[in-house]
Amino acid sequence: MNRTGTLTVEAPAGIAVERWPRSVQPWVVGAAGALLLGGAAWLASDYGLRHAGLFLVGAALGLVLYHAAFGFTTAFRVFVTVGDGRGLRAQMLMLAVATVLFAPILATGGVLGTAVGGAVAPASVSVLVGAFIFAVGMQVGGG
Repeated sequence: MNRTGTLTVEAPAGIAVERWPRSVQPWVVGAAGALLLGGAAWLASDYGLRHAGLFLVGAALGLVLYHAAFGFTTAFRVFVTVGDGRGLRAQMLMLAVATVLFAPILATGGVLGTAVGGAVAPASVSVLVGAFIFAVGMQVGGG
């Protein structure tokens, strides 16, 4: 980081690429934390602790992926602008492992005595709201 609070990444060709400012905004962190805890409390009261826990795990994973700058679009952008293909290789490895693990399970229809299958449902308002929130998150996350 330089003195202005921006992260400078050296490209392989020696070109400095400026990244977003990395200063912590306590009121944003507090508001996000309060919303996450409120959402978890609501889920726990209406649907149980399992859903609340999964909600918080999803939020934590999203935070980790955000700070790791591990996004689908980010990997392509870094590959095109800088020539670094590590993100694309990581994504291809992730997809290959998921395919190798889940294709046989879905083909047999069960694992460890539990029936599994694809989730098929009609699109609803919740899908539209979720897609909007995802799009906003992708823009905020730089992906």
